[in-house]
Amino acid sequence: MAARFFSYLFLVGAAGLSAQALAGVCDARFMHDGGAVQLTGSGNLSLGADLSFADVTKTDSANCRARVQGTASFSYAGLPAGKSKLDYLMTIKNGKAEFVRYAKAGEKPDAGGQFDLRMLGLFAYDGKIEQGQRMPGATYRLNIGKDAPVGGQPTTVVRIGEKTVDARQSLDTALGRQSCWPIRYTRNTDPTQATFQGLTLPIPGMNTTVTDWYCPEVNLVMRQDIDQAGVKSAVEITQIR
Repeated sequence: MAARFFSYLFLVGAAGLSAQALAGVCDARFMHDGGAVQLTGSGNLSLGADLSFADVTKTDSANCRARVQGTASFSYAGLPAGKSKLDYLMTIKNGKAEFVRYAKAGEKPDAGGQFDLRMLGLFAYDGKIEQGQRMPGATYRLNIGKDAPVGGQPTTVVRIGEKTVDARQSLDTALGRQSCWPIRYTRNTDPTQATFQGLTLPIPGMNTTVTDWYCPEVNLVMRQDIDQAGVKSAVEITQIR
């Protein structure tokens, strides 16, 4: 039960790293056989993941597929930490992603299990960034349940507000010191509930202010700061190859 709940939190936490537009999705730095990325979280909402990529095939920058394996870790507001193993076939078509548990890779995913690849939080903005720029927000419907992130019921809604680009600043990252754009916005989720192993668990809504640190030289959001009513959290890429 805890694993499913925190898997949901991990996805919601990553949602705010979404991009206004994708630039070379399948050309991401880690999208190759043997590629890997580590996300590390800290604070009240501590989210992390160690992911590896294998069996990568590419048609072009918006169409590819890969086996994604690894472990997601999570803790929230002092609750016991948990981990969840990940093993998915990820298929990207025209910038949209479908996820199927690798053991079920021969099956067609449910339509409700598809979501915008930008929800993953690993991919960059389109690079056309300048101070004072405003970008429209977005609304995503997130499925949770036994096969999350593939699908399941019930669903919740993630609302991302208008984004504003502040002055460029230097940021220490896993790829060295970078000059990055802080892009700020609100991210809210609706409360919902989910039933796992016969137990119904309420999942509260979240109202947060988020800052994406987009670093154009590496074309990635290297860090995300999250403020939930004054309680700070962060998620950052700590290793990549």
